[in-house]
Amino acid sequence: MAYELALDHEFWPSTKNFLDLIKLRIFVLVCIQTKNKTMKKILVLMLAMVTIVAAQAQKERVPEQRGHRDKMMAEKLKLSDEQKQKAKTLNEDYRKKMDELRKKDDILVKDWRNQMMELNKKHREDMQDLLSKEQKAQIEKMRSERKKIAEINGNARMEKMKLRLDLSNDQMERLKKQRIETLDKMKVIRENRSQDMMKKKAEMKELIQKRNENMRSILNEEQMKKMQEMRKTMPRKRRIVS
Repeated sequence: MAYELALDHEFWPSTKNFLDLIKLRIFVLVCIQTKNKTMKKILVLMLAMVTIVAAQAQKERVPEQRGHRDKMMAEKLKLSDEQKQKAKTLNEDYRKKMDELRKKDDILVKDWRNQMMELNKKHREDMQDLLSKEQKAQIEKMRSERKKIAEINGNARMEKMKLRLDLSNDQMERLKKQRIETLDKMKVIRENRSQDMMKKKAEMKELIQKRNENMRSILNEEQMKKMQEMRKTMPRKRRIVS
């Protein structure tokens, strides 16, 4: 199913296995620097095998993760058996069309992206049409709750930043204002359904660059250095631009 489309979920591989594979790949890359030709060939082969295993592991984990999310969403929305069956049919049809589109090699990249966006839009609308008025209201409530939690977490991070960087009240206010403006602009980009996904990513990248440049005008040199050190220890977040 694709109820998660309304909530912007994203798949992450199992942390332990993922980190183990990364560590092994780093080890192999380091060992490849050896001058022993025979050993180098063996290690190159090992690296190729690790890459294949990592890709296969992630591919196999996706349906499992998606199935778990779908089950939880179905329970929260209290979907009927009829809704579940219709959703299953819609998803199977959607995946079939996406597979067919991926196999096309006789169309321009721009046309391919446009067709993909149309398929995504149609699928999203079809899934929404399955829901009752009450279920749609439940999704809006869940979105609102997520937004509030994100705001609380964002404010908590700002307070931690103020403490760690020894920010003045003026600096804090300027950073808060910048954060709100950046989030508003990101929302506009994400909700622009008429725009190409690659264009969205480019605009997001440009927006982040401007935010970082503005940050340098707010923080002093020592604070910027501390900020960069803090970012190195923070887990990286990824989000689908849809």
